[in-house]
Amino acid sequence: MKVIVTKSYYEVLAKNFPEIEFYLTTEECIEADAIIGEPSDINVEFLDKHPNLRWVQSIRAGYDNIDMNYIRKRNIIFTNGKDIYSVPIAEDVVCKILMHNTNAIKYLENKRNKEWNFVKNRREFYGQTVGIIGTGSIATEIAKRLQGFGVKLLGYKRNPVSTMAYFDEIYDGKKGLEHVLSNSDYIIITVDLNKGTFHMINKDNLKLLKKSASIINIARGSIINQQDLTEALRNNDISYAGLDVFETEPLPLEDELWNFENVYITPHASGVVINNIDRINELVVGNVRRFMNNEPLAYIVK
Repeated sequence: MKVIVTKSYYEVLAKNFPEIEFYLTTEECIEADAIIGEPSDINVEFLDKHPNLRWVQSIRAGYDNIDMNYIRKRNIIFTNGKDIYSVPIAEDVVCKILMHNTNAIKYLENKRNKEWNFVKNRREFYGQTVGIIGTGSIATEIAKRLQGFGVKLLGYKRNPVSTMAYFDEIYDGKKGLEHVLSNSDYIIITVDLNKGTFHMINKDNLKLLKKSASIINIARGSIINQQDLTEALRNNDISYAGLDVFETEPLPLEDELWNFENVYITPHASGVVINNIDRINELVVGNVRRFMNNEPLAYIVK
């Protein structure tokens, strides 16, 4: 068995599987059975060089930049890091909510200016309504953590279900999305980016939000029409945005979002924690062992 693996995980895999031949580059092994690496490296040109390929393991959760039609046509099994980032992203969402809800952004500015002023508009997070767009593993971890704040949790799911753990109510369809948007104090975006979710949040449904409502996006930038969101923030049609992802990354220096006091920006870093190293090692070692034993792999993307 021959496997091409990104350098970061070469050592742990070679140690655990001395019977497997591991390589770092395409040139070293055209006959590879499997590839383990970053999604940015898994393009059609790269995959075309490996006619024997049966399995691709991405060490990230997102796969919107991968040609899944090509993967399916070649009957390649594709697995991702679905649950690796759920816990740190959920914690980051809580931070983004509280940065706004506790006026932390304003107080950090006051600290820089050495101003002893308090903000009078704080409202308890307790009792507010949070709408989570998407109900996958990240959304579940977010809902689990927010339960303790005593908020009402609404979920939006593409396929109808009656109930889900940690959520108070689940909605689907166009009317369901509109209900979640219009009734939530905080909207959290967690869905995958695909043809059906591209710009699913736009000027037509942003107008449904309360003026006091906020948006948190830790999924992909293009799920929200960024121009429409910028306009809504500029006009104070919504209260706040906590954004980890953008339609163009890095966010251009001239982008207006940098200048808004009601926007908290992080550089696509919501899932980045040192604990991920151990989680990814456990995932790739487990999946290599399953692949060797002809067992079902974890986190297969259909």
